[in-house]
Amino acid sequence: MTPKATFPRLAAKVRHPSLIEPRQFARQYLAGVHAPTRFFVVWQRGLAPQLARRFRGRRFHPFSETYAFPGAPPSVGITYPRGVGGPATVIRSEELAAVGAREFIGVGYAGAISPDLAPGDVVVCDSAVRDEGTSHHYAHPDVLARPSDSLTRWIEQSLAAANIPFRKGESWTTDAPYRETRAELRHYRRRGVLTVEMEAAAMFIFARHRGLRAASVLVVSDVLREKGWKPHFHRLGDTLATVTSVLIRASRPR
Repeated sequence: MTPKATFPRLAAKVRHPSLIEPRQFARQYLAGVHAPTRFFVVWQRGLAPQLARRFRGRRFHPFSETYAFPGAPPSVGITYPRGVGGPATVIRSEELAAVGAREFIGVGYAGAISPDLAPGDVVVCDSAVRDEGTSHHYAHPDVLARPSDSLTRWIEQSLAAANIPFRKGESWTTDAPYRETRAELRHYRRRGVLTVEMEAAAMFIFARHRGLRAASVLVVSDVLREKGWKPHFHRLGDTLATVTSVLIRASRPR
């Protein structure tokens, strides 16, 4: 009889240490590099350099498309991990954490599952469904993917101070945007899930594993309904930039 398949294939792997730790990579390739404490992680190509120009950020070498903002020492940075989804996001976050980063705030697009959401709405993520692969290499499947409470409160306060309305709720994280089904849409809507995206669960579980803090704020970019899909990415770049700018401004030393 064929044994029941598990994911990861070695079900007990989360109890074992890693063969390669990020600090080993950092010793070899990042000697002398000291990262800002807080990083904004964005997945919209071009957003990181755009905001670096706006806030006089400087390139944070040797990381690609990564910038540190002025400060003494610099305490805030922004990075585009050159891809979407959990693997690219967590690899970049692991390496930044190995040289000093301690907080990761994702700011990205999400699809609306809730019928109450419209394009351009802002959602602060308070938990994520782990329907992706990366998080399962960091924690048992029963572990809930939740952000840092304190970092999430800070995001809420910062958005409120800037008069940006938002909803708060759960998101469905998946690796397969072209395999989202109507059955899943109905299932997660019944659960009260608000959005679907590709990174939040992996970020939250990675941070939990490493003793760091992570949070996520989402801008609704497309709408999922039983009748089909309606994208609005092309007209929401300014909204995404505005939300990220508000949070960068609130993070910088006064």
